Amino acid sequence: MIAAIAAGGAFAVYSERSSIDRGLRHVGHLTWAWVLAASLSEVLSMLALALLYRALMQASGARVTVTSILAASFTANAISIAVPVIGAGLGSRQAYRQFREAGADPGAASLSLTLAGVVSTVTLATVVTTAAVLSGNPAASAGGFAAAVVLLAVAIAVALELRSEPGRARLTRITAFGLRSSQRLIHRPKGSAEALAQKVLTSVERLRLRPVDLAEMALWGLVNWWADVGCLAFAMLGAGIALPVSKILLVWTAGAGAASLSPTPAGIGAVEIAMVAALAGAGVRGSYAITAVLVYRAISLKGTGTLWAALYRYVFKRGRASQT
Repeated sequence: MIAAIAAGGAFAVYSERSSIDRGLRHVGHLTWAWVLAASLSEVLSMLALALLYRALMQASGARVTVTSILAASFTANAISIAVPVIGAGLGSRQAYRQFREAGADPGAASLSLTLAGVVSTVTLATVVTTAAVLSGNPAASAGGFAAAVVLLAVAIAVALELRSEPGRARLTRITAFGLRSSQRLIHRPKGSAEALAQKVLTSVERLRLRPVDLAEMALWGLVNWWADVGCLAFAMLGAGIALPVSKILLVWTAGAGAASLSPTPAGIGAVEIAMVAALAGAGVRGSYAITAVLVYRAISLKGTGTLWAALYRYVFKRGRASQT
């Protein structure tokens, strides 16, 4: 599949080589104030994700600084981009390791990563649903809303099951089954599936989520996604493109959909083609569309932040080594 995407991308690049050339030349005519705004918006997106992780860890009883969480997030992002197909899994594993190094216990680290994924998925549905509503597509908006409702229903069901012994036993069996399946497929995690399932449920029971904590997590999840949408909007303005919010959201969701379906790291190749096509469908000239997408992707792939995270990790390790 990667080869097919690469071949298709190469054909698309060749067929649109004149537009791409004009788009690259147009980079020199960017409005850099809007590019700076796009960069700051993406920093806000990553900061919101770090604050989401911190809120979950605090609810689990762990105390980890935002700086260390932010560094772990950027490092995990770099790994997910650099490694094809399995990059996302390796990135999550690296984030888990860095959370542990920063002081989180195993249960808090793994639970925070899992629940952050749930919160992110639910809040992502708000972007997709809003885009569908503004575009006049009720079926798509209903689909996004239904996905969010299903995830919330599962979370509520788990919370109710934990309140009784029979329910806890059922959850233990389901969790152990999932762990055994993982052990057969990837030989991880190590240990007895039943014992590990008990530890997972114990970590879940340790969560102390007040209504204000849930509101805070929802807030950071929303800021994470909507700030990324803002990054795209500012990148488009920097390239001289002014579109209504409805079309900006459609372009963004086209890129997000391509990223989720593409086996290439961070959807590289597929995302750019999908977003340029969506901009063209909105009436944007090819060269302007290419410039906007290149700026957005250069910022959203977070190269500068990744370098900062690597430096922070190096300094952090040296500091810990000097103390021992």
